[in-house]
Amino acid sequence: MTRSVFRFQPYTTQQDLTVEPEYSAECVAGDDDSCGARSGTQHDSGSVDDWMRAHMKSTGHRYFRRSFEVFAELIPATALPAGLEPARVERVRM
Repeated sequence: MTRSVFRFQPYTTQQDLTVEPEYSAECVAGDDDSCGARSGTQHDSGSVDDWMRAHMKSTGHRYFRRSFEVFAELIPATALPAGLEPARVERVRM
């Protein structure tokens, strides 16, 4: 039997700046069912806002789910510049 020793190495999450963020919206207005119209993926939030305004103008729908997506990478904490620590986040528990 082979034995292995694993050591914990802290990592921090960082946005991958080589990839542009993606924005999108979906219309969730409707009485029984959601409209479901989608803006498609855009590379700036202004285009999504323009699509929502145009959709509202033609349908009267005012409720949307907006999404903002980025690519992320894990960076070993030892690779961070000296004196810079990873963010510490306390999560709200219900």
